[in-house]
Formats: sequence, C-alpha cells, structure tokens
Amino acid sequence: MLKWGLPFLYEGLKVKFDKQALTAEEQLEVLIKRGLIIEDKKSAIDILKRIGYYRLSAYMRNFQINSNHEFVKGTNFKKIIDLYNFDRQLRLICFDAIQKIELAYRTAITNVLCKEYGSHWFLDKNTFRDENDFNNCKELIKNEIKKKNNEYAETFIAKYYEKYDEPEFPPFWADVETFTIGSLNRLYQMLHINNKRKVVEYLGFTFDKKFMVTANWLFSVCVVRNICAHHSRLFNRVFRISPTKQALINELNTDTRNTFYYLAMIINYYLKTISNDISFEEDLIRLFNKYPNVDKTKMGFPVNWSKFTITPISKQKAKAK
Repeated sequence: MLKWGLPFLYEGLKVKFDKQALTAEEQLEVLIKRGLIIEDKKSAIDILKRIGYYRLSAYMRNFQINSNHEFVKGTNFKKIIDLYNFDRQLRLICFDAIQKIELAYRTAITNVLCKEYGSHWFLDKNTFRDENDFNNCKELIKNEIKKKNNEYAETFIAKYYEKYDEPEFPPFWADVETFTIGSLNRLYQMLHINNKRKVVEYLGFTFDKKFMVTANWLFSVCVVRNICAHHSRLFNRVFRISPTKQALINELNTDTRNTFYYLAMIINYYLKTISNDISFEEDLIRLFNKYPNVDKTKMGFPVNWSKFTITPISKQKAKAK
C-alpha cells in the first residue's frame, strides 16, 4: 500500500531505521574500510564537511560494486570529486542555456500578444483555450505579483499602482517580469492554439497541429531548470518526464526520452532555432574534454558523441511511421 502518495514508499519487508549520524572523520573511516583510496585525509575531511557525505554518496555509487558499498579496486577519492564537479559544472551550463530559452519565451509572448491584442490581452477570454484558463491566468498573474512583492519590492509594480487604478493589473510586459519559468509554462499551456501558433512561429519554429514544436517541451526544460536551481544531480538521472517525440527531427523521434541526452537535444534544438546559438553544445564539448573519464553513456549519450545533429524528416516519411 502506498503511503503519502509517494511511489517509492511501499509495503514489504522492512526494518526500523537505526543509523546514527557520524562526524566527517568517522565518515572518512567508513569509506576507507570500504576500500576507497584517500591520498589526503585532511582535504577529504574538509570536503565532507563542506559538501556532505550524503550528497557525495550519489556519486560514490558509480564506483561501488555490491550492497555493502565496497569500492571497485583502485578507486580513489579524487574520482568521486571529479564526477561531482563535472555534474556541478553541467548544471551551470544547463542553467545558463535555459535562462535564454525562458527569456525568449517571455519576449515572444509579450511581443506577439501585446501587439495583437493590446497591453492587457490576458483580460480577453478569447485569447485562451476556455473560460477556465482565462480565470486561471488572472489568478496566476495576481499570485506572481503578490509573491514577488512579498519577497522583495518590485518598483515597477509599485509605480503602476501609484499612478493607475485600472485595469487591476499592470500591462503584461511588466507582469511577465515576475514570472518563473514554471509559471511561464503554465501560461503558455493556457493559450488558445492560434496564439500558441503565433508565439512559436515568432520563435522560429514551424507550426501545425501535428508537427508543432511540442507543447510539453517547455515543461521538460522547467524540470531540468529546477534540478539545476536546487543543486540536484543530473548525471545518470533517469527522468520521470517523457518529452513528446518531435516527428520531423530524426534524433528527436525516438522512444528513449527519459535521459539527460534527450533533454539536452531539446535545449540545443531550442537555442539553435531561436537564435542559432551553439554555445550550449560548445560548453558541453569542453566539459566532456575536461573530464574524459566521465562515462557520458550513463546520461544517454552515444559512445562516440562529439556534437548534436539535427536531421529533418519529411512530413510524408513521418506520417508513414
């Protein structure tokens, strides 16, 4: 029976948790007993105090061989820290790339819909899929404005309410500056399909009902962004999300879509389409060259990967599949 709605908590053979907290010095001794080679004990203890044993344990598992957590012969502490640093730098690369996608979506929605329908287009229910989305959008904007002003005063929001008493919201180009990428994704999903079409075409994508840039890609990018923002692990993660296949791109028309590699291809495809930006790909290549011992296949990359490729598939071939 599931508890608290969490899929990893289930009924079965269990024991009472009785592990005790250990000092960094004691943690190091445990690692040594398990066969980990420590060249500099003082440095290792400092790292355990600064980063934490539990966080590092996720990277240690890649070098352990059994349920007793014994290490592969010859494994030293540096290999674990190198993998940790690789993952940390990978998150920074992704975070930088995703903020470009986020800003591009903000600008596209603002420029397209404000020009088409006016500064307060979101007060017109016809711009949304239905009345429910219309009401949800107003609530979303209200909450984002309130949240940001509670956390830190946004002067441009305050100035609007000092000068104007209607409409009840600032213009969209001000509202959207309070949005997270998650709230931006929610807003985009609420839009009428014709407005989605205008936004993605502004970004440079071809759009039709069957071969549009897939609607859940932005959500997938949000997931990666949140992992990066909360310093979680990207390396060898199996993602619970499964982004929709893009039937017109050969590399994105696959059933293996729960790896970082697939999500990286999406990020790269976004950036190349929006602004012909290849910096994400170049940063990844440099990172892999810096850490040649990292097994990129554990993230879904092909063994001999050296760059992303984008191979178009004709609509006729895609329909035949």
